[in-house]
This record gives sequence, C-alpha cells and structure tokens, in this order.
Amino acid sequence: MTLVSSGRILKASISKSLCFLRYSSSLRLENYNDNYISVTFDNVDSTHTVKFNNVFLRDSCTSVSSRDPFSKQKLFSTSDISHGLSLHGTPKIVNTPDNEDCLEVTWSQNGSLHKSKYSSVFLEGYSSNSSIRKGKYFNNSKIIWDNNRIMKNISDLQVTYSDYAEKNSLFVKTLNNLNQFGLSFINDIPSPLNNPKTQVMNEDNALKWPVAALASKFGYIKKTFYGTLFDVRNEKEAKNIANTNTFLPLHMDLLYYESPPGLQLLHFIQNSTLGGENIFCDSFAAAIHVRNMDPQAYLALTKIPITYHYDNNNEHYYYARPLIVEENFNSNANVPAIKEVNYSPPFQGPFEVGTFEDNSSENVYFKDFLRGFKLFTDFVNDPINQYEIKMKEGSCAIFDNRRVLHSRKEFSDENGGDRWLMGCYVDADSFRSKLRIGNRSLEK
Repeated sequence: MTLVSSGRILKASISKSLCFLRYSSSLRLENYNDNYISVTFDNVDSTHTVKFNNVFLRDSCTSVSSRDPFSKQKLFSTSDISHGLSLHGTPKIVNTPDNEDCLEVTWSQNGSLHKSKYSSVFLEGYSSNSSIRKGKYFNNSKIIWDNNRIMKNISDLQVTYSDYAEKNSLFVKTLNNLNQFGLSFINDIPSPLNNPKTQVMNEDNALKWPVAALASKFGYIKKTFYGTLFDVRNEKEAKNIANTNTFLPLHMDLLYYESPPGLQLLHFIQNSTLGGENIFCDSFAAAIHVRNMDPQAYLALTKIPITYHYDNNNEHYYYARPLIVEENFNSNANVPAIKEVNYSPPFQGPFEVGTFEDNSSENVYFKDFLRGFKLFTDFVNDPINQYEIKMKEGSCAIFDNRRVLHSRKEFSDENGGDRWLMGCYVDADSFRSKLRIGNRSLEK
C-alpha cells in the first residue's frame, strides 16, 4: 500500500493538457493498491473517506474508447476488464478548467495501458448507498397517507389542463405529486364531444383524445388488449366489471400482466349519474400497518404468490406475484422500502399454494398470509384510510397503479345522467424517466 501526503497544494504544468496536478481541498487521494483507491471528500460541512473498488472504477470509465460519445453506450463488457487489472504508476488528483477536481488513473491490463478520469461529482455520487440512489430513485420522497393526510394536501394535487400542457414547472409538479402521493388531478379539460374527430373512439383517432395528450407527456402510451385507449361505460353482459354499474371494489389493473402499467389515467368526459363516486387508497399505508401489527404475517405477504388471471373473451392472461414487493437495494433504513403492492380481488384466481392440507412449511406460511391479508383488506376498506370523490366532468385522475388502489361505488342513470370515462396506461419506466429529468431541470 502506498500512502500519499496531502498537506500542501502542488501544481505542475502538464504539457498540452487542460488540467493541473494538485491535491485539492475538495478531493484528496489517501492510499491505493491494485484492488482499491481511497479518496477523501472535503466538503463545506463534512469530510469523509471512501475506498473504491478498482474494477468498479475501470468499469465506470467514460473515455471515448470506453463509451461512445454520441450513443453514450458502453464499448466493452465488465468481464473484459475484471481480471489482470492493475495500476500503472500513481493515481493523481487533477483540476479541470472549470475548477473541478477529478481522479486520474492509468490502468494496466495484459500489457496495455488505459487512462481514466473520474470527477469529484461522479465519485461523490457513488460514495454511499443514499448518494447512489439520489436522482434515480425517490422512495424517501413518498408520503404515506390516509384520509386526513390527503385532505390536507388535496389542493396541491390539482393542476389545470392548460398549465399541465404549457408550463414545465407544473408538469414537474405533477410528476412529484405522483411520486409522493401516487395521485394527481388534471382539471378544465376541453370536452372531446366538441371536436368532430372525437365523437367515437377507435384506434385511428386514439391519439386525438385529451387523455392521450395527457399520457403522452409522460412518454409512450402502453397499449394493452383493451387498445391504446379504452372506454369505461355501462354495458350489458360486460366482459369487465368496470363496464357495469355495480360496486367495483378496490383494486389495481392488469396484475395478470408480467409488467403491469405504472400509471393509469381516467378522463371523466361525462359523469352525471346518481352515485358512482370514486375511492382511492394508499396501499403502502396498508402494508406498513400489517408490518407494524404482525411482522410474521407481513413476511408471508412478501412470500406467498397470489394468482391473477383474465380468462375471458378469447383471452387468457396469467401471472402470480406476492401482495407486497420490497426494494432489493441495500438501504440505510432499518426496514426495506416498499416497491409495489399487488392487490386486485376481482381478477384473483385460485391459489397455487395452500391447496392441500398438510404440515408443510408452505402451509404454515399460508396461514400467516391469510392473517396478514385480512389485516390488509380491513385497513384499505376502512373509510378513514380512503379518499372519496365525485369526479367532475372535464377532470382526469392520474394514479400510480403499483401503489394506489381505486374503486367505484354503484351508480344509476335513472336521473337521465350519463357516465363515460376514457382511460389509458403509461409504463412506470416512462414516468420515472420524466421524474428524473424533471427534477434534474429544477436543480439547474
């Protein structure tokens, strides 16, 4: 191991180079060998030292021979550099013309040399579990809610259609609302009934509907077997319970897909019937409730797969997944963050565990599961944990389909009223991409 003194600033011109060698007050080289390089970050409010794995550093190189400058894609495989890697000479701290410190390393492998540079910003961004997730994941920003909490914030969850479409800051606000609460509302949407091109929905005019314009701001619309968009209307002998006037229990959509949609949008074109109030509930709050009340039952909810299926109308979709899915990253928190919940009783199929009565460990887990499932269901069906709203015509509810449960009360058209919703889906990947870019724009 080689120790590096850092008690003074050293400057040395490098011929035909745009940077100067120095031991900076913001980034210091501490020690190094062929396995790791240790650097210290001197910030205004703290100082900390991190030991970086050399394979990680070499694998993260962004030189033109390591990453294409136009596509930004990697030009080598990790396995190409993971064996026989060593240092050639002493790593250096250099300073750029923008006065940013960076670590400069020359690598030796199989008789070839390769130079890499790592900015202090990059190194700081990978110096801890929390910094690695910053700007990519936003779990710490999530706000767990019940009726009391959501009512205190409900006015902040409203954005007008024109502001959403025209003001980037308010679109970013919507992104953050969806990340924090899993719920947002867009109001004052022009009626598609006033547009001769949007009287009857079909695939040819799907992108002309207002809900498509709302969804397209997030990226591409997720097309399903329902189509690009879907109508929600009262139908006789409906193939989907949503197209009836009967009570629709709390659920999530398309859990029988391998990759269910991340966001659902429901535009209320007409909503003048009696009843039909919509109900939303934070499933993460329910999961946390079970974890606090019965940890063993909670564990079973993360293990036992629930069967979801749609076997109707010449379609057969199937997938099995646990009720609660936790994040798989290393967290500094005492308990793992909840990634998503899978709850959809109307589309639940027969269980594939707990089928036979015996003393297997699977059946023991299943009994714990049933206890936890009851706790979860009782929680979400309690009105104090719900937000109920009679949606206005010309409004759209956008909600996180992997977190927020939605329901609809029974309705009647005996008053002569009409009920017509237009909906669509967006993948979570598209939403999170916009969330990252949107928050990055606010930091500039």
